Amino acid sequence: MEPSAFLSEPMKSAGTIAILGAGPAGLVLAIALARRGLSATVIERDSPPDIAPRFNPERSYTIDISGHGLKALRHIDAVTEFDRRMFRFKGLKIPGRGTEEWTLPGWTGSRGDILRALMSVLSRYKDRVAMEFETNVESVDPVTGSVTSRRRSGEATVRSFDLLVGADGAGSTVRPALQSAVPGFTVTSKSFPNHCTMIELDNVGERLDKHYLHGLSTRPFCVAGAIRGDNGQDSARWFCAIGTRKRIGFSGVEEARKFLQDRCPRVLEFTGDEQVQAFAGRTCYHIGRSLNCSRFHGGKAVLIGDAAAPYPPIGQGVNGAMESAMVLDECIRDAGSSPGSLQRAAAKYTERWKPEADAVSWISERSLFENRFHTVRALATSMLGLSIFEQAKSAEVPYSQVRRRAERLWPLWAR
Repeated sequence: MEPSAFLSEPMKSAGTIAILGAGPAGLVLAIALARRGLSATVIERDSPPDIAPRFNPERSYTIDISGHGLKALRHIDAVTEFDRRMFRFKGLKIPGRGTEEWTLPGWTGSRGDILRALMSVLSRYKDRVAMEFETNVESVDPVTGSVTSRRRSGEATVRSFDLLVGADGAGSTVRPALQSAVPGFTVTSKSFPNHCTMIELDNVGERLDKHYLHGLSTRPFCVAGAIRGDNGQDSARWFCAIGTRKRIGFSGVEEARKFLQDRCPRVLEFTGDEQVQAFAGRTCYHIGRSLNCSRFHGGKAVLIGDAAAPYPPIGQGVNGAMESAMVLDECIRDAGSSPGSLQRAAAKYTERWKPEADAVSWISERSLFENRFHTVRALATSMLGLSIFEQAKSAEVPYSQVRRRAERLWPLWAR
């Protein structure tokens, strides 16, 4: 369908929009707005995805797109592009829980794959979206809508917009600006014992099905997944995220090998000596941070994705982030795109999305690595057909509804 088919608002009435961050949430929003004839400026500190590495071996766990992410990609007509660039995702294989099959379309890949696919979709609307890569946002004023940005080689530029969209991740510049400038905007932080160290599996061959995520261990919680390799459509590159309650580190390769042999021996089945050596020196990252904002808007600013609500990983980070962008686009569609309407849309977005983001945070806090109670509870509810993880991947069931069901059907989820 031609882009003009989505135009519904007079361009002269539209306010100016800046999207700060060109991650999955920011790009989905830019595409969604452009499909309806609205323009936006996207400011991103990193290089364009097509020249940036597809993955970072230090942190490149495999991302699955399904359910809520699928809904957002359908919203922007991006399904075909994801089919072309990523592996189809069919479900999870987890020790003690068997196989959970996904009947809806979905994909696995790296963050770089996701960004490249979205940029390809965005190229259809490049006349409406100004992309400013390699540009750092130094400060924002959510009251006036001003942004101070600086390219890597150049002077600072100050501009004002009618709506600032913070899509700049967990380390957002927009969120603390809202906290500082907007009365009543508060942020509560939590820290959980969740850590993650990556290891590449370079000896998998055909022994694992690349269309599934594979749990190789529950304590520590090890999940392996494939992204598309560099040797054709069917080639795969495998990564395994090793999740632990405590930060781990090793004095050398033999200590690292002993840890793997004692705690998650299946990882060694798929890993060569070179990758064990790399694992021994790899950084163990803390990924148990959670932030809760009292609301997601204030003044002329609004937060989406991880900028609004970072939480420990349960496979919903990118999926929820893209859906949050879709919801904001729908709120702008319904409220209108004039300068005053954009602020009303931001308020409506908080009303709609905050219960969903709070629900994902609630679920993630009950899914911490190496917590025996959480593991037993997850196994029990899965056998009863009440798995909140499976329900949370539905394209049709809101996160808030999953939470309400869990609390009602088994009160132990509330602990």
